[in-house]
Amino acid sequence: MYLKRLEMANFRNYIRQVIEPGPYFNILVGQNAQGKTNLLESIYLACTGKSFRTSKEREAIHWDSEFSTIHSLLETETHQLEIKLFLQPGKKKILVNGIAANRYPLGWPGVVLFTPDDLLLVKGSPQERRRFLDYELGFFQPQYGHYLSRYYRVLSQRNNLLREIRDKRLKSHALQVWNEQLGRYGAKILYFRLELLKKFSPHLRELHLQLTAGREKFEIKYHSSFKATNIDSEEELFKQYLKALTTVQEEEIARAQTLIGPHRDDLSFFLNGADARIYGSQGQQRTVVLTLKISQITQWKNETSEYPILLLDDVLLELDRDRRQALLSYVTGTVQTFMTSTSSENLKIGANVERKLYNIVNGKIIKNLKE
Repeated sequence: MYLKRLEMANFRNYIRQVIEPGPYFNILVGQNAQGKTNLLESIYLACTGKSFRTSKEREAIHWDSEFSTIHSLLETETHQLEIKLFLQPGKKKILVNGIAANRYPLGWPGVVLFTPDDLLLVKGSPQERRRFLDYELGFFQPQYGHYLSRYYRVLSQRNNLLREIRDKRLKSHALQVWNEQLGRYGAKILYFRLELLKKFSPHLRELHLQLTAGREKFEIKYHSSFKATNIDSEEELFKQYLKALTTVQEEEIARAQTLIGPHRDDLSFFLNGADARIYGSQGQQRTVVLTLKISQITQWKNETSEYPILLLDDVLLELDRDRRQALLSYVTGTVQTFMTSTSSENLKIGANVERKLYNIVNGKIIKNLKE
């Protein structure tokens, strides 16, 4: 999969911009706040139907306009996809080859995003690791997103009910129906996550061994907030979750919060048996993140027979030379890549590698640079 043409109108600080990127490396050079990340965001929107920076359409629309459009043409080995996005405050419309679409199922344009924030995956908050699991790996499980949204909807309603019970406006037996719904969706999410990790783990171990020249054995461990023991059956997970909810009910009412469930779970990354968050060096932690990102590229290829588009937002200079070279070597000649930087001088890609360089100033690509 690669992006052949992109046209933006009234998107962020772009009034109108058209680019026809190259099939391999596309380097976006400019000072901060000039529009480099905005361009990556428009590509991400074209490939996923959502922004990685905001959930509010108004924030992506140029301040002098009431609407924004992104028109992209993507090509695979077998077909073309013409995607048009129309953004208005509180409203979004997507047309794919002229047909209205609500969401992007697996097999549509794939994209992998890598930003400096991703380097916090190992040592950051559990929320960062859940986000990675749910929204970056979750693509590869049919219906995962559907059940995840249902779970969070029930979770919000149950928390409201806990508040009502705490304030003596309702009796605690009203929780029973909501416990049942939360348990059903929660068991599905947990089972989906465990299946995802089972599917990804062998490749992650192999890839990490390659990136570390065989020095480090990589493992992922999932931490269930209600201490699930029998994880082979969704029905058994449901029963364990319901039982656990009864044990914490009084505390949940007192705090008006659901204290256990997939929204409280976490991941740990282990290198040679040691927790990378606690004992890993910064270099080791960044190699873990690099492993996770490269594995996404491979998984897209395995699932759809197409490579995804890779977006690197000011991340290459955050990696040391060896890790930077490992990433570039992996994608050279196969993956269409867009990378941002304040300078092209430090981006050593290789003399024989096809690339296009763009200079971005205040929402305009003013010229193609020559190396």
